[in-house]
Amino acid sequence: MKRFMKIRTLMLVTLLLLGTIPASAVERPFALKGTGVATLLTDSNGNLVGAIPTGSGTATYLGQWTVTGHVTYTPDSNGVLHSGGDATITAANGDTLIVQIEGILDPVAAMDQGVFHIVGGTGRFEGATGDSNFVVSINPITGGFDLTLVGKINF
Repeated sequence: MKRFMKIRTLMLVTLLLLGTIPASAVERPFALKGTGVATLLTDSNGNLVGAIPTGSGTATYLGQWTVTGHVTYTPDSNGVLHSGGDATITAANGDTLIVQIEGILDPVAAMDQGVFHIVGGTGRFEGATGDSNFVVSINPITGGFDLTLVGKINF
């Protein structure tokens, strides 16, 4: 009887300890689609220097989402406008994804393309990582945009 109790206690302790081991992140496909509007920021000469986007849509693992962020546009020596910034994407249940944006804006085509780097989050996305290619079509008159994103997420 004592031996049975020891084995049972050992099994219980082992089970409890296994429950404290964090689950490892799993790479999964990720897709996001949405629309929004960006407040376009210009310098004193009227040159585009940034944007403050807000939007919403649907995505895998997020359901309905909303986004807020900040993007800057920096020209290089060849006149190419590099886009960079950060955003917080909030899922339907309140969990968030934190992303860093890295792209190139073509003002003639009114299109920004590049990579969203997932660098963390909250809730089930705490410690999330991944990269997704994005395309943003921008209406330069209204600031409206369409966003499509396809890639991978680890959480």
